[in-house]
Amino acid sequence: MYLKNGNLVIRSAEIKDAVQLNAWWNDGVVMAHAGFPNGLGEALEDTIAGIRENEEYLDQRCIIEIDDVLAGEMNFNLLEGKTAEIGIKICETAYQNQGYGSKLIWMLIAYLFEDETINSKFPVHRIILDTNLKNKRAQHVYEKLGFTRVRVNYGSWEDQLGVLQDSVDYEMTREQFEQLKTK
Repeated sequence: MYLKNGNLVIRSAEIKDAVQLNAWWNDGVVMAHAGFPNGLGEALEDTIAGIRENEEYLDQRCIIEIDDVLAGEMNFNLLEGKTAEIGIKICETAYQNQGYGSKLIWMLIAYLFEDETINSKFPVHRIILDTNLKNKRAQHVYEKLGFTRVRVNYGSWEDQLGVLQDSVDYEMTREQFEQLKTK
């Protein structure tokens, strides 16, 4: 997979990206919002194996490039019920709070709803995502893009330090996307 819009690229992760992905995943500052303030502690070999496994499926672990710099990651997983689940993490702080997240998410949702290859094998009718209830910045972006808040899940998971966390679920249907696209 390879999507480009100006200086933004979303592409499938490759073996050459394993060292950078592994460094981000093991960095507690980068991973704190995801409940891993100590990092994942994943071995490089496991990151490489995950990328290799990724090559066999429609689901994708993706690299975000901004101005030809590795800046973060995205992913999507195709689920039952014609649903795709997405995630995004801009890992390099120099690229956070610059409006890139909105553009990148829109690129990915347009791909999932419109790409003929994906939709011939797995028609996507709904995209879902979630975030920590404390992550107000992400919630603002999702709602600005047109995602609907579905529910808040109180005490839904325990972070790495044993602290219960709350999450919020969002969705966008194909119909919502088509309406937003014409605006």
